[in-house]
Amino acid sequence: MTIAPQTSKYRYCIFALLFSLVLVNYIDRGALPFAINDISQEYGLSKVEIGAVLGYFGFGYLAGALFGGVLADRFGTKRVWICFGILWSIVEILTAWAGNIGTFFFGSALVGFAMIRVIFGLSEGPAYPLMSKSIASWTPKKEQSLSLSFGLVSTQVAGLLTAPIAVFLLMVTHDWRTMFVCLGVLSLLFMTLFYVVFKNKPNEHPKVSAQELAYIQEGRDYELNAEKLPWWSFFKNRTLMLNAFGYFTFLYITFTIMSWGPKYLQDTFHYDLHSLWYIAMIPWVGSTITVLLGGYISDYLYRHFNLKLPAMVSLASC
Repeated sequence: MTIAPQTSKYRYCIFALLFSLVLVNYIDRGALPFAINDISQEYGLSKVEIGAVLGYFGFGYLAGALFGGVLADRFGTKRVWICFGILWSIVEILTAWAGNIGTFFFGSALVGFAMIRVIFGLSEGPAYPLMSKSIASWTPKKEQSLSLSFGLVSTQVAGLLTAPIAVFLLMVTHDWRTMFVCLGVLSLLFMTLFYVVFKNKPNEHPKVSAQELAYIQEGRDYELNAEKLPWWSFFKNRTLMLNAFGYFTFLYITFTIMSWGPKYLQDTFHYDLHSLWYIAMIPWVGSTITVLLGGYISDYLYRHFNLKLPAMVSLASC
């Protein structure tokens, strides 16, 4: 049975909200590399210690990403989004004094940055599991691929915008600490907006019409009677495992460019802040386009030519 055209499209407001939330998430995590030279000079960090500071985030992120989906299934995406969003906003602010905290309590600035960055990674880790679950709840079956692309491209747009935003704050305030405080406060304000607007499911939102709700839920009857599988069944599914590998590659490249790119440009090519704000944007311009077009191009080539090479070629070229 075909559902009549929906009279409201409020789901797109939710997609825009999720897009903006992931945007804030990535800008917050990507600001540190632009301030790392000033931080290393103030605390006398060696190149090895700088690498450690930039890499500590990944340890917390691993744990946060692993448990984020589990928590969302148990407590609901909105509650988990809010808790972790407030946490990463506060930790973003505390990054301004991470070195002082480490020196005062442990006699080492590096320890302070290690603690703050691990907690920061832990708080931001659930972002993608939460985004995937949120989009799945709000998206009609016919729009899932496009909606997921819309969610993933927020990462690329964030990489594109992090450089001008971080550099602007550094140049205007002349203080790397103020940059972290400003970003953290803005994140807290955004989480307030998110709390007011977002609902876990479309049937909980008063602005979703009955027609739109029916359109979103069309073809989902099987989900009500879906069999619950044990967690280890994931490792028996070849498709899921290959997708996980591809997702790992995507995130690894993204993390590397975002974390090490600004420092590399400064040390190797001696770019200052006046030029770094636009030079650091370049790698993200093409990826912003290809993430949106990738699904469409891959589907087209597979349908018409039975080709599966583009994804393999793209990963190899990276």
